[in-house]
Amino acid sequence: AHPEQYVKPREVIDRTFNCVSVDTDTSTSDTAVIIASGVGGAVEVAAFETALYDVAESLTKQVARDGEGATTLIEVTVDGAATGEQAKRVAKAIVNSPLVKTAVHGADPNWGRVAMAVGKSTTDGEVDQERVIIRFGEQEVYPAPLDDSGLAALSEYMKGADVRIHVTLAAPGGTRGTASATVWGCDLTDGYVRINADYTT
Repeated sequence: AHPEQYVKPREVIDRTFNCVSVDTDTSTSDTAVIIASGVGGAVEVAAFETALYDVAESLTKQVARDGEGATTLIEVTVDGAATGEQAKRVAKAIVNSPLVKTAVHGADPNWGRVAMAVGKSTTDGEVDQERVIIRFGEQEVYPAPLDDSGLAALSEYMKGADVRIHVTLAAPGGTRGTASATVWGCDLTDGYVRINADYTT
């Protein structure tokens, strides 16, 4: 067996299951295992990785969609980052923010909460805040302002079962990197509080 046959599935897991968060907490039973008997014979590694990614991404979205009390799947993509680590760190800060999660639950396209999450997850001099671009769905909300009709349309989008937040970063001086990351989570609802407050182990 070639090493890449073991490394690439790990990368798939890192880009899917390791990119989901309901409430930032982890469970002792959070495990992903891939087992093959070999009965099917040899497979082409790239085709296997593609198929594995498709299945893992679908299951990852199902985990987020099935979060306690969840009504909305949140997908956050960060691009223009200097490194993959930076992109994932910022994306996770956004999807894990209680203020972002409650804004999504309330169908409020509050880009200020997204900007806050970007700011708290980066250091001074790491990101040029004035060159960050924030979008909900395909609609840019910062820095380009929305008119009343655009805001009304965006509020309708935010009421859907899936909400996408897309942030493009820039380094000081305006340089945009080539790294990106996508993470998944869910909104924060009163149902989450009730489920986690009303039972005991």
